Amino acid sequence: MSSRQAAVINGLLAENIGKNEIVRQNEARAIDAEQRAWDAEHRARMNERAVETAEILRSKIAKMQYEERQQAIARSKLIDEKAELEIQNEFYRKLLSRPMKEIADASGDFKKTYEEQQMLLADWILTQKAYRETAMKLGMELGKTPEQVREMGIGNINAVLENKTQFGSDASTDPTLSSHAAAILAIRKKNGKA
Repeated sequence: MSSRQAAVINGLLAENIGKNEIVRQNEARAIDAEQRAWDAEHRARMNERAVETAEILRSKIAKMQYEERQQAIARSKLIDEKAELEIQNEFYRKLLSRPMKEIADASGDFKKTYEEQQMLLADWILTQKAYRETAMKLGMELGKTPEQVREMGIGNINAVLENKTQFGSDASTDPTLSSHAAAILAIRKKNGKA
């Protein structure tokens, strides 16, 4: 090989080495650009996810704020309802401490029951007065004074309460009297009437 040929080959090699360097630099830039593009795309995807997450969180926050307002409204209603119920409770407490007739006058539902009970009580009182009248007449026929007949009746009260009557008039024969007999007898004993 001649020196000229060697020079041409060396020149071509030098030129080729320069071109190869340019190709390598361009390839490096292309790889770098591709990496930056991939990084940018990755950041964009991450930003999209962040935006989606932010939207989800914003939606959840809005829902929680709405629920909190609804709970505050419900709490306020419950407080108002509690106050109203306390007022009603106080009204009924005071009402129930009054005589039955006043309660009946204030409550239509109770009035019917009260009137029925009053009728039963009136009938019972009538019967008691009739028995008393009969006892007084019989006592007078036997020569007893009204005071003596009354004393006999008082003595019979204790016999009824203690279930010691001669003719089956014991307290145990009536459920209402039976459930109160012991208390009535205790009061009578305390007051010296038994």
